[in-house]
Amino acid sequence: MVKLVHWTAAVAVSLGGLAWISTVRAADDVKDTAKNAVDKTKEKAHDAKVNWENGRIYTLLGQVTNRALTKGGFNDVAERFNDADRKRIDAWIKDKNNKEKLDVLDGRIAQFQKDWKAKYNENFKIYKDDVVFGNAMFTVAQGEIGKDAQLAGERIPAAETNKVGGGDRNLNQGRNVAYVTVAASHGLPELKVPLIHELPDVWKIDVPDSVDGQRLYDNLLTHLTMANEHKDQWPADVNDAYRMVSHHVLTAILDVNENAQGAAGKLGGDTVKPTEPGK
Repeated sequence: MVKLVHWTAAVAVSLGGLAWISTVRAADDVKDTAKNAVDKTKEKAHDAKVNWENGRIYTLLGQVTNRALTKGGFNDVAERFNDADRKRIDAWIKDKNNKEKLDVLDGRIAQFQKDWKAKYNENFKIYKDDVVFGNAMFTVAQGEIGKDAQLAGERIPAAETNKVGGGDRNLNQGRNVAYVTVAASHGLPELKVPLIHELPDVWKIDVPDSVDGQRLYDNLLTHLTMANEHKDQWPADVNDAYRMVSHHVLTAILDVNENAQGAAGKLGGDTVKPTEPGK
C-alpha cells in the first residue's frame, strides 16, 4: 500500500510538472504569436512607407521630365535639384545675357512637342507616374545617412560629404537618401540618379558639381535635339516613349555623355522588357 501511495504521488508530481511545462510552452507560444504579429505589422508598415516614397520619387522623375519638355520650364527643372545646385544654376538663369539661349531651347521644345503630338495624338505630359516609372527600367533604393553605408557610399564620395559647389548638400546624420538606377536602354547608358530628402518633405536630385546653368542648357539642348532628330525611331508604346525621353533628360542632368553619339541610332530599342509593378 505504501508503494502504491508513493507511486501515485510520483505520478501526481510528474503530471503536475507536465502541466507546468505545458503552461509555460503555451505562454511562450502566445508570446511568439504576438511577436510575429507585431513583426508582420511593422513589416507591412515599412513596406507601405517604402512604396509611398517610391511613388513620390516617380512623381519627381515625372515632374522634371515634364518641365524639361515645357517652354519656359528651364528654371522649374532646376527647382527639382538639391538647394546648392539650384543656387548655382539660378545665377545663370538670372543673367539676361542667357535669354536668347533659353529662347533657342524653347524653340527645340516647341518642335519636339509638335512631333510628339503628331505621333502619339497627345501633348507630351506624364500623368501616370507609376505606370511610366514603376517599371523594370527604373529601380529605387532608399536609405538613411549613418545607417545605410553601402547606399550612401555609392552616391557620396568620402571627400565630398560636407559641401558641393560651395553650398549645403544637406548630408547630416539621419538624412534620407535614395538613388534611382535607370537601366541601359534606348541606346543610352545605365544611370544612377542620386536623390536627397529636403525639408519640409520633398525629394530632390543631387546633380554633379560640373553642372552649372550653361552645362545644363547645353546638355538638354543636345539630348532633346538627338531624340527629336530620330523621331522615326520613337517607340510605338507611348509609355515606353516617355521612359526614353526621361532617360535622355536624366542623362543630360547628370552630365553623362558616354555613348551619347552612338545612342542616336538605337532610340527605339528598349533593352529592358517592361513589366507591371510588383512582378
